[in-house]
Amino acid sequence: MKKNTIKMLVILLIAIVAIASVFTIVNAQTAKEVTPSGIWDSASDDTGTSGTANKIIGTIITVVQIIGVGVAIIMLIVLAIKYISAAPGDKAEIKKHAVVYVVGAIVLFAASGILGIIKNLAGAFTESGM
Repeated sequence: MKKNTIKMLVILLIAIVAIASVFTIVNAQTAKEVTPSGIWDSASDDTGTSGTANKIIGTIITVVQIIGVGVAIIMLIVLAIKYISAAPGDKAEIKKHAVVYVVGAIVLFAASGILGIIKNLAGAFTESGM
């Protein structure tokens, strides 16, 4: 039963990542268009500080995304090399532990995707003047 649960969890995570990577564009109104005019006028930033902070945080998020994806890819490559170079008796043991590495790589890919979504939302809010 535990093996089936793990398989279902992995399949569910792969499906979520696949669906999330396909649907990246959302056609919705911004909060400024929905709210009555004048509410956001007094909260404008004339100094450009939010734009600078957004660029710095965007750069940091991009670096974290690249590192996360790189670590996930390196993890999978190392696992594949270990599997290929292992003796036939050791391959079964590597397969048992491979699930943890694969799930970890999926989590890293998903986390970098979520960071990208957060970065895009922050950029959209800054550009719209919120």
